[in-house]
Amino acid sequence: MKKSGEKAGLRDSLGDDVVLAGLFFALLFFLMSYPLIADHTLGTLLLDVVFSVLLITSAYAVSHNRKVLIVAVILALPAFGLWWSVRAINTTAIIFASLAMSVVFFVFVITVILRNIARSDEVSVGTIYGVMSVYLLIGVAWSFLYAIVELASPGAFDFGALATTVDSSATRGELRFFGYYSLVTLSTLGYGDITPVTPLARSLSALEAVTGQLYVAVLIAFMVGTHIAQKHRR
Repeated sequence: MKKSGEKAGLRDSLGDDVVLAGLFFALLFFLMSYPLIADHTLGTLLLDVVFSVLLITSAYAVSHNRKVLIVAVILALPAFGLWWSVRAINTTAIIFASLAMSVVFFVFVITVILRNIARSDEVSVGTIYGVMSVYLLIGVAWSFLYAIVELASPGAFDFGALATTVDSSATRGELRFFGYYSLVTLSTLGYGDITPVTPLARSLSALEAVTGQLYVAVLIAFMVGTHIAQKHRR
Protein backbone atom coordinates (compact mmCIF):
# COMPACT_ATOMS: atom_id res chain seq x y z
CA MET A 1 0.00 0.00 0.00
CA LYS A 2 1.44 3.39 -1.00
CA LYS A 3 2.03 6.10 1.48
CA SER A 4 -0.06 9.27 1.21
CA GLY A 5 3.03 11.34 0.34
CA GLU A 6 3.75 9.09 -2.65
CA LYS A 7 0.14 9.23 -3.76
CA ALA A 8 0.14 13.01 -3.69
CA GLY A 9 3.20 13.18 -5.91
CA LEU A 10 4.92 16.02 -4.09
CA ARG A 11 6.24 14.91 -0.74
CA ASP A 12 4.42 16.45 2.19
CA SER A 13 6.96 16.54 5.02
CA LEU A 14 8.54 19.76 6.27
CA GLY A 15 11.93 18.68 4.97
CA ASP A 16 10.58 18.33 1.44
CA ASP A 17 8.96 21.76 1.55
CA VAL A 18 12.32 23.13 2.67
CA VAL A 19 14.06 21.44 -0.29
CA LEU A 20 11.58 22.91 -2.77
CA ALA A 21 11.90 26.30 -1.08
CA GLY A 22 15.69 25.96 -1.26
CA LEU A 23 15.45 25.13 -4.96
CA PHE A 24 13.32 28.21 -5.59
CA PHE A 25 15.63 30.59 -3.74
CA ALA A 26 18.75 29.04 -5.29
CA LEU A 27 17.22 29.62 -8.73
CA LEU A 28 16.25 33.16 -7.80
CA PHE A 29 19.73 33.96 -6.51
CA PHE A 30 21.41 32.43 -9.56
CA LEU A 31 19.29 34.39 -12.03
CA MET A 32 19.34 37.69 -10.13
CA SER A 33 23.02 37.72 -9.22
CA TYR A 34 24.47 36.50 -12.51
CA PRO A 35 24.42 39.91 -14.28
CA LEU A 36 25.79 41.64 -11.17
CA ILE A 37 28.87 39.61 -10.32
CA ALA A 38 29.71 37.59 -13.45
CA ASP A 39 32.34 40.16 -14.49
CA HIS A 40 34.53 39.49 -11.47
CA THR A 41 36.79 36.47 -10.97
CA LEU A 42 35.52 35.82 -7.46
CA GLY A 43 31.97 36.42 -8.69
CA THR A 44 32.21 33.78 -11.42
CA LEU A 45 33.58 31.31 -8.89
CA LEU A 46 30.66 32.04 -6.56
CA LEU A 47 28.21 31.56 -9.42
CA ASP A 48 29.77 28.23 -10.32
CA VAL A 49 29.32 27.14 -6.71
CA VAL A 50 25.70 28.33 -6.74
CA PHE A 51 25.09 26.47 -10.00
CA SER A 52 26.52 23.31 -8.44
CA VAL A 53 24.19 23.72 -5.46
CA LEU A 54 21.36 24.23 -7.96
CA LEU A 55 22.14 20.92 -9.66
CA ILE A 56 22.29 19.06 -6.34
CA THR A 57 19.11 20.66 -5.00
CA SER A 58 17.24 20.00 -8.24
CA ALA A 59 18.27 16.33 -8.16
CA TYR A 60 17.24 16.00 -4.50
CA ALA A 61 13.91 17.72 -5.17
CA VAL A 62 12.89 14.80 -7.40
CA SER A 63 14.47 12.09 -5.22
CA HIS A 64 11.16 10.72 -3.87
CA ASN A 65 11.37 8.01 -6.52
CA ARG A 66 14.51 5.89 -6.70
CA LYS A 67 14.43 5.42 -10.48
CA VAL A 68 13.88 9.12 -11.05
CA LEU A 69 16.76 9.93 -8.68
CA ILE A 70 19.10 7.60 -10.57
CA VAL A 71 18.25 9.27 -13.88
CA ALA A 72 18.64 12.72 -12.30
CA VAL A 73 22.09 11.83 -10.96
CA ILE A 74 23.17 10.34 -14.30
CA LEU A 75 22.18 13.60 -16.02
CA ALA A 76 23.52 15.91 -13.31
CA LEU A 77 27.03 14.46 -13.07
CA PRO A 78 28.08 15.26 -16.68
CA ALA A 79 26.49 18.71 -16.39
CA PHE A 80 28.39 19.30 -13.15
CA GLY A 81 31.70 18.08 -14.54
CA LEU A 82 31.44 19.96 -17.83
CA TRP A 83 30.39 23.19 -16.10
CA TRP A 84 33.52 23.16 -13.94
CA SER A 85 35.68 22.00 -16.86
CA VAL A 86 35.04 25.34 -18.56
CA ARG A 87 37.24 27.00 -15.95
CA ALA A 88 40.20 24.86 -17.05
CA ILE A 89 39.36 24.33 -20.74
CA ASN A 90 37.52 27.42 -21.91
CA THR A 91 36.72 26.24 -25.42
CA THR A 92 33.53 26.55 -27.45
CA ALA A 93 33.08 22.76 -27.54
CA ILE A 94 33.25 22.38 -23.74
CA ILE A 95 30.94 25.37 -23.16
CA PHE A 96 28.49 23.98 -25.73
CA ALA A 97 28.54 20.53 -24.09
CA SER A 98 28.06 21.96 -20.59
CA LEU A 99 25.09 24.04 -21.74
CA ALA A 100 23.51 21.15 -23.65
CA MET A 101 23.77 18.75 -20.69
CA SER A 102 22.40 21.40 -18.36
CA VAL A 103 19.38 21.89 -20.63
CA VAL A 104 18.71 18.14 -20.72
CA PHE A 105 18.97 17.91 -16.93
CA PHE A 106 16.69 20.88 -16.21
CA VAL A 107 14.10 19.76 -18.76
CA PHE A 108 14.02 16.41 -16.96
CA VAL A 109 13.58 18.10 -13.56
CA ILE A 110 10.83 20.36 -14.95
CA THR A 111 9.01 17.33 -16.35
CA VAL A 112 9.20 15.41 -13.08
CA ILE A 113 8.03 18.32 -10.90
CA LEU A 114 5.15 19.14 -13.27
CA ARG A 115 4.11 15.49 -13.27
CA ASN A 116 4.14 15.49 -9.47
CA ILE A 117 2.08 18.67 -9.37
CA ALA A 118 -0.46 17.20 -11.80
CA ARG A 119 -0.79 14.08 -9.62
CA SER A 120 -1.16 16.07 -6.40
CA ASP A 121 -4.68 16.13 -5.00
CA GLU A 122 -4.13 19.16 -2.77
CA VAL A 123 -2.46 22.56 -2.86
CA SER A 124 0.29 22.69 -0.25
CA VAL A 125 3.30 24.88 0.46
CA GLY A 126 5.41 22.37 -1.44
CA THR A 127 3.09 22.61 -4.44
CA ILE A 128 3.41 26.39 -4.53
CA TYR A 129 7.21 26.28 -4.30
CA GLY A 130 7.23 23.60 -6.99
CA VAL A 131 5.15 25.74 -9.34
CA MET A 132 7.38 28.79 -8.79
CA SER A 133 10.55 26.71 -9.17
CA VAL A 134 9.38 25.32 -12.51
CA TYR A 135 8.75 28.83 -13.77
CA LEU A 136 12.33 29.85 -12.96
CA LEU A 137 13.70 26.54 -14.25
CA ILE A 138 12.05 27.30 -17.59
CA GLY A 139 13.89 30.63 -17.58
CA VAL A 140 17.23 28.93 -16.80
CA ALA A 141 16.79 26.21 -19.43
CA TRP A 142 15.82 28.75 -22.07
CA SER A 143 18.79 30.96 -21.23
CA PHE A 144 21.07 28.01 -21.96
CA LEU A 145 19.24 27.37 -25.23
CA TYR A 146 19.87 30.98 -26.26
CA ALA A 147 23.54 30.56 -25.36
CA ILE A 148 23.73 27.41 -27.50
CA VAL A 149 22.19 29.28 -30.45
CA GLU A 150 24.68 32.13 -30.02
CA LEU A 151 27.60 29.69 -29.85
CA ALA A 152 26.43 27.81 -32.92
CA SER A 153 25.71 31.00 -34.86
CA PRO A 154 27.68 33.99 -33.50
CA GLY A 155 25.69 37.18 -33.96
CA ALA A 156 22.33 35.45 -33.56
CA PHE A 157 21.59 38.08 -30.89
CA ASP A 158 22.42 41.78 -30.99
CA PHE A 159 23.60 42.88 -27.56
CA GLY A 160 23.78 46.57 -28.47
CA ALA A 161 25.41 48.74 -25.82
CA LEU A 162 25.68 45.76 -23.45
CA ALA A 163 28.45 44.28 -25.61
CA THR A 164 30.81 47.10 -24.55
CA THR A 165 30.50 46.06 -20.89
CA VAL A 166 31.79 42.52 -21.44
CA ASP A 167 35.24 41.61 -20.15
CA SER A 168 36.85 39.56 -22.93
CA SER A 169 38.59 37.36 -20.35
CA ALA A 170 35.40 36.64 -18.41
CA THR A 171 34.17 33.05 -18.43
CA ARG A 172 31.37 32.60 -20.98
CA GLY A 173 31.55 36.31 -21.93
CA GLU A 174 28.31 37.62 -23.45
CA LEU A 175 26.49 34.39 -22.61
CA ARG A 176 25.97 35.73 -19.09
CA PHE A 177 23.34 38.12 -20.47
CA PHE A 178 20.97 35.35 -21.46
CA GLY A 179 19.70 34.71 -17.93
CA TYR A 180 18.45 38.29 -17.86
CA TYR A 181 17.15 38.10 -21.44
CA SER A 182 15.33 34.84 -20.73
CA LEU A 183 13.48 36.26 -17.72
CA VAL A 184 12.35 39.45 -19.46
CA THR A 185 11.18 37.34 -22.42
CA LEU A 186 9.43 34.76 -20.24
CA SER A 187 7.57 37.51 -18.41
CA THR A 188 6.96 39.36 -21.74
CA LEU A 189 8.60 42.59 -20.51
CA GLY A 190 10.73 42.87 -23.64
CA TYR A 191 12.96 45.87 -22.91
CA GLY A 192 14.62 45.59 -26.32
CA ASP A 193 18.23 45.98 -25.16
CA ILE A 194 18.99 42.49 -26.51
CA THR A 195 17.51 41.69 -29.91
CA PRO A 196 17.17 38.27 -31.58
CA VAL A 197 18.49 38.56 -35.13
CA THR A 198 18.37 35.13 -36.78
CA PRO A 199 15.09 33.28 -37.48
CA LEU A 200 15.91 30.57 -34.91
CA ALA A 201 16.69 33.15 -32.22
CA ARG A 202 13.42 34.98 -32.93
CA SER A 203 11.42 31.75 -32.92
CA LEU A 204 12.89 30.65 -29.59
CA SER A 205 12.18 34.05 -28.06
CA ALA A 206 8.57 34.02 -29.27
CA LEU A 207 8.08 30.46 -28.05
CA GLU A 208 9.40 31.33 -24.58
CA ALA A 209 7.07 34.32 -24.32
CA VAL A 210 4.09 32.14 -25.25
CA THR A 211 5.23 29.42 -22.84
CA GLY A 212 5.44 31.91 -19.99
CA GLN A 213 1.90 33.14 -20.56
CA LEU A 214 0.40 29.68 -21.00
CA TYR A 215 2.22 28.35 -17.95
CA VAL A 216 0.83 31.04 -15.67
CA ALA A 217 -2.71 30.72 -17.06
CA VAL A 218 -2.86 26.91 -16.96
CA LEU A 219 -1.16 26.45 -13.59
CA ILE A 220 -3.26 29.10 -11.85
CA ALA A 221 -6.44 27.48 -13.23
CA PHE A 222 -5.23 24.05 -12.13
CA MET A 223 -4.31 25.19 -8.61
CA VAL A 224 -7.61 27.03 -8.15
CA GLY A 225 -9.53 23.96 -9.30
CA THR A 226 -7.51 21.67 -7.03
CA HIS A 227 -8.00 23.99 -4.06
CA ILE A 228 -11.78 24.13 -4.62
CA ALA A 229 -11.94 20.33 -4.83
CA GLN A 230 -9.80 20.10 -1.69
CA LYS A 231 -12.19 22.37 0.25
CA HIS A 232 -15.18 20.41 -1.07
CA ARG A 233 -13.73 17.11 0.20
CA ARG A 234 -13.14 18.62 3.62
